[in-house]
Amino acid sequence: MGDLIAKVKVKNTGETVDVPDDAQLDTLDGISSILFACKSATCGSCMVKVLEGMENLETPNEAEQTGLQAFGTDPKHRLMCQCKIKKGEITVEY
Repeated sequence: MGDLIAKVKVKNTGETVDVPDDAQLDTLDGISSILFACKSATCGSCMVKVLEGMENLETPNEAEQTGLQAFGTDPKHRLMCQCKIKKGEITVEY
Protein backbone atom coordinates (compact mmCIF):
# COMPACT_ATOMS: atom_id res chain seq x y z
CA MET A 1 0.00 0.00 0.00
CA GLY A 2 1.16 3.48 -0.77
CA ASP A 3 0.83 6.68 1.18
CA LEU A 4 -2.13 7.80 -0.91
CA ILE A 5 -5.47 8.04 0.83
CA ALA A 6 -8.85 7.06 -0.56
CA LYS A 7 -12.10 8.41 0.89
CA VAL A 8 -15.41 6.73 1.65
CA LYS A 9 -18.29 9.16 2.10
CA VAL A 10 -21.50 7.93 3.76
CA LYS A 11 -24.46 10.00 2.57
CA ASN A 12 -26.78 8.88 5.40
CA THR A 13 -24.58 10.38 8.11
CA GLY A 14 -22.41 12.87 6.25
CA GLU A 15 -19.26 11.15 7.51
CA THR A 16 -16.10 10.77 5.45
CA VAL A 17 -13.60 8.05 6.36
CA ASP A 18 -10.05 7.97 5.02
CA VAL A 19 -8.56 4.60 4.08
CA PRO A 20 -5.31 3.71 2.30
CA ASP A 21 -5.47 3.17 -1.44
CA ASP A 22 -6.00 -0.52 -2.26
CA ALA A 23 -7.69 -1.10 1.12
CA GLN A 24 -10.18 -3.87 1.75
CA LEU A 25 -13.28 -1.97 2.93
CA ASP A 26 -14.10 -4.32 5.79
CA THR A 27 -11.53 -2.13 7.57
CA LEU A 28 -14.40 0.35 8.01
CA ASP A 29 -15.91 -1.97 10.63
CA GLY A 30 -15.97 -0.03 13.88
CA ILE A 31 -14.80 3.28 12.40
CA SER A 32 -17.87 4.09 10.29
CA SER A 33 -21.64 3.82 10.63
CA ILE A 34 -21.76 1.01 8.05
CA LEU A 35 -22.81 -2.24 9.72
CA PHE A 36 -20.78 -5.42 9.34
CA ALA A 37 -21.75 -8.87 10.63
CA CYS A 38 -20.68 -12.06 8.83
CA LYS A 39 -17.95 -10.54 6.61
CA SER A 40 -18.49 -13.42 4.19
CA ALA A 41 -21.05 -11.91 1.76
CA THR A 42 -23.95 -13.93 3.13
CA CYS A 43 -25.93 -11.71 5.53
CA GLY A 44 -26.19 -8.44 3.57
CA SER A 45 -25.76 -6.18 6.62
CA CYS A 46 -22.98 -4.24 4.87
CA MET A 47 -24.85 -3.76 1.58
CA VAL A 48 -24.66 -0.22 0.26
CA LYS A 49 -25.68 1.60 -2.89
CA VAL A 50 -22.71 3.27 -4.56
CA LEU A 51 -23.84 6.77 -5.56
CA GLU A 52 -20.50 8.00 -6.90
CA GLY A 53 -17.12 6.48 -7.65
CA MET A 54 -17.99 2.92 -8.69
CA GLU A 55 -15.00 3.09 -11.05
CA ASN A 56 -12.75 3.43 -7.97
CA LEU A 57 -13.75 -0.02 -6.67
CA GLU A 58 -12.31 -3.34 -7.79
CA THR A 59 -14.81 -5.55 -9.61
CA PRO A 60 -16.81 -7.85 -7.32
CA ASN A 61 -15.08 -11.08 -6.33
CA GLU A 62 -16.87 -14.43 -6.61
CA ALA A 63 -18.25 -14.34 -3.05
CA GLU A 64 -19.66 -10.85 -3.54
CA GLN A 65 -21.19 -11.73 -6.91
CA THR A 66 -22.92 -14.74 -5.36
CA GLY A 67 -24.19 -12.67 -2.42
CA LEU A 68 -25.48 -9.85 -4.61
CA GLN A 69 -27.28 -12.34 -6.87
CA ALA A 70 -28.88 -13.99 -3.84
CA PHE A 71 -30.18 -10.61 -2.65
CA GLY A 72 -31.47 -9.70 -6.13
CA THR A 73 -29.77 -6.32 -6.20
CA ASP A 74 -29.02 -4.00 -9.08
CA PRO A 75 -25.45 -3.28 -10.27
CA LYS A 76 -25.16 -0.15 -8.09
CA HIS A 77 -25.16 -2.20 -4.89
CA ARG A 78 -22.03 -3.62 -3.27
CA LEU A 79 -21.19 -5.61 -0.15
CA MET A 80 -18.62 -3.55 1.74
CA CYS A 81 -17.16 -6.62 3.46
CA GLN A 82 -15.90 -7.79 0.06
CA CYS A 83 -15.07 -4.47 -1.64
CA LYS A 84 -11.61 -3.15 -2.28
CA ILE A 85 -11.13 0.52 -3.14
CA LYS A 86 -8.42 1.18 -5.71
CA LYS A 87 -8.05 4.93 -5.15
CA GLY A 88 -10.02 8.16 -5.09
CA GLU A 89 -13.43 8.65 -3.50
CA ILE A 90 -16.69 6.78 -3.32
CA THR A 91 -20.01 7.94 -1.94
CA VAL A 92 -22.38 5.31 -0.59
CA GLU A 93 -25.72 5.10 1.19
CA TYR A 94 -27.25 2.25 3.12
